Amino acid sequence: MFYFAYGSNMERFQLKRLCPKAKFVAATVLADYELSFFGNSPMLGGGIANIRERPGKTVEGVVWEINETEQKALDEYEGYPALYLRKEIKVRSRAGKVITACAYVMPNPGREMPPSKRYKQLLISGAEEHGLSDEYIDFLESIRPLT
Repeated sequence: MFYFAYGSNMERFQLKRLCPKAKFVAATVLADYELSFFGNSPMLGGGIANIRERPGKTVEGVVWEINETEQKALDEYEGYPALYLRKEIKVRSRAGKVITACAYVMPNPGREMPPSKRYKQLLISGAEEHGLSDEYIDFLESIRPLT
């Protein structure tokens, strides 16, 4: 099964702790969604990533191939189904291939909250590691973290 990571799980070391057999598939783009941050994670010290539908916007991320056991580990880590729900989405690779994957989405995110510096750096690290666009990395770097 394919998993679209747009938050800290883009970063290989972070994901491999949860899904040691995960295989990188492609850097991808999700059309008509935007990245936002909500809640206040005690573990991460700030808002956590979410995607929400927004025509004309895009979210870049990483598609991983994971097995059923690893999906269960991700479910637990992501707080499924209490915090995040799994949603089937379609993303496009740079080569133009459409990939159907699952993504974790907060249905009732509450109020927006900036991410911590540490969490923001995980997103940037994962984006750089997998060659996401310079424009998207610039966008991630422009996010004002909690001070």
